[in-house]
Amino acid sequence: MNAEISYLDNVDGSCLYNTPHTRVVASATGPVEPKARQELPTQLALELSVRPAAGVATTREVRIQDSVRAVITSILAAYKYPRQLCQLTLQVLQAGESEELFHCLELAACVNSAVFALVDAGVALTALALATTVALAHDGTATAEPSRQQLMDARSVHTVVFRIVDGKPEDILSMDSHGDFSEADILKVLDVAETSAKQLNAQFRETVLARVNIV
Repeated sequence: MNAEISYLDNVDGSCLYNTPHTRVVASATGPVEPKARQELPTQLALELSVRPAAGVATTREVRIQDSVRAVITSILAAYKYPRQLCQLTLQVLQAGESEELFHCLELAACVNSAVFALVDAGVALTALALATTVALAHDGTATAEPSRQQLMDARSVHTVVFRIVDGKPEDILSMDSHGDFSEADILKVLDVAETSAKQLNAQFRETVLARVNIV
């Protein structure tokens, strides 16, 4: 994973998020004054959109958008910003997967880039959320951050989002799974995903600290 924060101008926070297979640019604006129809009297309103790498958004992007919204809403300290609005835009530059069959790599990249952008914007969070994708092969091998071919050959694919507290994965915020798998498979996937999340968190800290030192 490689992330470049403060990537865009004229927004409060942004991130160019790269994995070996997927690229997403996230921008965050806010808190700002919302339109009357968007205003929530006791908390921050969230406006989120996901744009595909090519063409116009479809129900596939709406599904990713809803999943990301559920994760971000669970970690936002929304009570700190009553009657305010935060706008998040996630532009997929490279999917890294067959868009007709999968959305797991993009979902993970969208979650992670959104969190980076919110941190860059200085929006208060109650915890971090970091996502990773694990592919389970027919021989039982579990691989984090799989390639396009590994996705195609997998028996099942799982995107796991962890809540990170005090530098450690504390609990699971969401898990998106496709394919055939058993309870034992899920335990193996979660073990690999937790290790991957710890590595992502270490990289996250390095990126943010490097940015702070530059400023």
